[in-house]
Amino acid sequence: MDGTSLFGKVISESADNIVLMTSTLGKMTIKKSNLKSVKKVSAENIKSGKYWFENPNPNKYLLGSSAIPLEKKTGYYQNIWLFFNSGTYGFTNWFSLTGGFEIFSIMAGSDGPYFFFLNPKASFQVADNLYLGGNILYLNSLRYSSDFSGLASLNGTVTYGTSNINATASLGWGFVDGSFAKKPIISFSGMARFSKRLAFISENWILPVEVNNKNIYGIYSYGLRFLGEKTSFDLAFINNKDIADQIVIGIPFVDFVFNF
Repeated sequence: MDGTSLFGKVISESADNIVLMTSTLGKMTIKKSNLKSVKKVSAENIKSGKYWFENPNPNKYLLGSSAIPLEKKTGYYQNIWLFFNSGTYGFTNWFSLTGGFEIFSIMAGSDGPYFFFLNPKASFQVADNLYLGGNILYLNSLRYSSDFSGLASLNGTVTYGTSNINATASLGWGFVDGSFAKKPIISFSGMARFSKRLAFISENWILPVEVNNKNIYGIYSYGLRFLGEKTSFDLAFINNKDIADQIVIGIPFVDFVFNF
């Protein structure tokens, strides 16, 4: 109740007290009336006897997401490059909804297009550290021309790993003008937390479009994720051969996530 946090192993528990064995203070008897909350820590968040707080952003890479479900009644706000805003909320332990919009058009004082998107997602754990998911991404404009009815894609995702270290593969079929694309967009993403406050992150895409006489076009990204207990900040770079010819390290990608 006084704001102190203690980490250790519960030795015993009675109706009034909890006996906790800590690494620095030894055995402690704590009155339950003095406790604001008690949280069980997963084994993956104990490193060399020290506690790592839960990853505040285990579900999201840079743009895409993993198949790890968002917990019920939790969510996060994401801001990309200041101009793109989105929010995600978990309605159940397997269904979440993301909605977002851009404010660049408003700040530029133009008449649009004022893009927005919706992204419902369903995810399930099917085995130890294995998750399957599906989602629909819908993009449209508040001021679109009469011949534009929006864009959509149907996506399937598989993730293997934990909230700290995971890899994801996705297939997405675009839908426009009443028909699906013949070939999918393929993406491979990964996250590896190597310290309490730092993680490596990468998201990579194979697009079925013809560029420079090639039928597919690849884009990759790499960067660092800086972690807080409720926040994360990404500093990454998007790159490929064409981009590197102009900017060697790639196009900077910056985003901020607040978990609630």
